[in-house]
Amino acid sequence: MKLKTQLWDGCILFIIAAFLIIPLALTFLYSVFTAWMDILPTGFTLSFYSEILTDGAFINSLLRSLVISFVPVCICSLAILLVLYVTTLYMPKLEKYIEILCNIPYAIQGVILAVGIISLYSGKPGFLSNRLFLLVGAYCIIILPYTFRGLKNTIGALNVKCVVEAAQVLGCSQLHAFFSIIIPQMKNGIISTMMLAFTMLFADFVVVNMIAGSAFRTAGIYLYQTMSKSGQLSSAIIVILFITTFIISTLTLMIQNKAVTKRGKN
Repeated sequence: MKLKTQLWDGCILFIIAAFLIIPLALTFLYSVFTAWMDILPTGFTLSFYSEILTDGAFINSLLRSLVISFVPVCICSLAILLVLYVTTLYMPKLEKYIEILCNIPYAIQGVILAVGIISLYSGKPGFLSNRLFLLVGAYCIIILPYTFRGLKNTIGALNVKCVVEAAQVLGCSQLHAFFSIIIPQMKNGIISTMMLAFTMLFADFVVVNMIAGSAFRTAGIYLYQTMSKSGQLSSAIIVILFITTFIISTLTLMIQNKAVTKRGKN
């Protein structure tokens, strides 16, 4: 019975893995052949990857995507951590209302959000008219529900009040105890939540194109502009973006595992 269960679980995992990997594998095959007119492709080449990786515009767009995705994730995560600190220790009754507010962006599509922000802040004096500032704010709103849910579940697994009260007995303030004791225990959950939010923003096209414009060329806009030129180039860009995300995720997991191993030794 146990063997049958293991075989069934293995089959399910294999089907799911194939469902996820086959589209990427076909995209990669399409990007390394010049023609696919028959059952099998012909004309193996890596010239499309060489063309992209030697294009300074693509490298700059990739760096822009990394920066414009990382900054909102950090801002939103820090803001939610401060909110959780206040609600957990001082105002637990407000938590349900804050959760309702944080879940509102679920119902707001990217196009509606972008149009609303532009209509509200366009032409305003000062920094509110800066399109990059508006883009960062829009991204913070988009990832708000996911960031709040991830961090809330993480902090919910800890007995925060007891830990903070014990730290206060030893002469530690509540704020210092929260950030020096609670936050390190939430490290894995924080990193996972930030990675989820980052991947949501990394390949965005709609919001950045509407708010910042095509002049601010991120990887998503570069991909959209390339799609009309060559399908192989577009496929190569998709593969490179996937590899970039995979590398970032792998480095994040390595940091997590290293921290867990170090904590286990101590």
